[in-house]
Amino acid sequence: MKAQNEASKNIEMSEKKETIHRKIELKKFDNRIGLEIGLLIVNLAKERNQNVAVQVERLNHIIFLYVDDNLPADKHNWIRRKSNVAKHFEESSLGVKYDLENGNMTLAETFALDEKEYLAKGGAIPIFVEHAGVIAVVTVSGLRDVEDHQIIIDALKGKYIE
Repeated sequence: MKAQNEASKNIEMSEKKETIHRKIELKKFDNRIGLEIGLLIVNLAKERNQNVAVQVERLNHIIFLYVDDNLPADKHNWIRRKSNVAKHFEESSLGVKYDLENGNMTLAETFALDEKEYLAKGGAIPIFVEHAGVIAVVTVSGLRDVEDHQIIIDALKGKYIE
């Protein structure tokens, strides 16, 4: 019975892994788009009565930063560490988390990345611009990591994500 439950759990995780967004692709990106992306996420979180921290950064400077009053001060560190994973691997931190789990790997042992600086939990998605590559990262923290990832997708669906 335990093996059957474990197999069922693995199938569910596999299905989730197949459908996650590993990156956001746009035709263009500028600071106003970054601001709009941040506001879309914050407004959706407010509609849902969820407390989040949101950061949109363009390579190495922050365009948008919001931390809900009800979150602990360390959310800046969570955001930074998740964002570092998305920048390093050029894919979502949730995708990296699943890849690590699937390959029985760790950031520290497999990639020699300091886990004080890198966190493979959902919530950071790189933004690619056509013909330019990674140009920005949007990161959310405050919910469960899968929900951090999903609120980005939900907020941007229709306008920035198909």
